Amino acid sequence: MSVTRNTTKQKILLQTDQRIFTTSDLALLWEISNRNSLLKTIERYVQKGILFRIYKGLYSTLPLKNLNVYEIGCAIGGSFSYISTETILAKNGIILQDIKKITLFGRKQKEIVVGETTYLCRYLNNQYLLNRAGITDEKGYAIASVERALADIRHINPHFFVDNELSVDEKKVNTLAKQIGYHDSSK
Repeated sequence: MSVTRNTTKQKILLQTDQRIFTTSDLALLWEISNRNSLLKTIERYVQKGILFRIYKGLYSTLPLKNLNVYEIGCAIGGSFSYISTETILAKNGIILQDIKKITLFGRKQKEIVVGETTYLCRYLNNQYLLNRAGITDEKGYAIASVERALADIRHINPHFFVDNELSVDEKKVNTLAKQIGYHDSSK
């Protein structure tokens, strides 16, 4: 491969707003259809320090320590994933437990450790995942409001215990749960 073509790939990579890429993202971005060529190019870019491996099939243009943990989580969760449940509730003082994992929803159930952080991605049906009520899109990730996080956790665990009930607006939570389409949102 010529130096010009490598420089062009690097330029394309660094000019995009995206910082985290799947192998498929890189194939589309660089217009490489041959899997072997793609993997070899990625390998070279990792060796040169242009790309950093997050885990198999996921790469970044920044070192792991320079990435937002939520951005990594949503990259792991895939398109339409968002940070929710225990992470949001603990951050906002709704639950008082020390949460060790970044919790999110996505299209696949998986638990992955990246660096010092454990990510728990729970499966959420597309009917609910694609409903963006109560979710804010930030640069590189999406995050649930407290009300969305409560509606989400009650959807998967109707008996979930809340430590700080005074900080919860039950009317907003129930209204949002109905808007999302969760059944039995009166619990």
